[in-house]
Order: sequence, then structure tokens, then C-alpha cells
Amino acid sequence: MTELETLRQRRELVVLAAELQRATIVRRLERIEVNPARKLLGVAASAARRPALLSLGAAAVRFAVRAYRRRSARSKH
Repeated sequence: MTELETLRQRRELVVLAAELQRATIVRRLERIEVNPARKLLGVAASAARRPALLSLGAAAVRFAVRAYRRRSARSKH
């Protein structure tokens, strides 16, 4: 086997290894995209990046907590 053939064979192996790594990464990304919990975390993270959405979200949480407290206070009486 000549040096040129050896280099060609090594090149083929490197290309094959790169294709396998790419396929693995694509498969992992597809799994992440399919997972609903990750989607929810992504939405929450994107909302946290936007101050207006963060303040609206915080207001909604405060409203929900107040409503829950009122309801539980009424049921205790």
C-alpha cells in the first residue's frame, strides 16, 4: 500500500467518523425537541429573557396565589 493510498484511506475514515458524529448529534437534538418538558423549559427561559413577559408572568402568579389564599380562607370558615 502506497503512502497516497494510506492517506486516502485515513481521509475516508475521518469523513466516516464525522458523519457518524453528525448523525448522533442530530438524533440527540431531535430527542430534545420532542421532549415536552424541555419545550416548556425553553418557553420559560425565553420568557425570562423578556422583562415585559417576566413581569406579566409574575403578576399572573401573584393573582393565582391570592385567589388560592382567598378560596382556602373561605373554606376554613
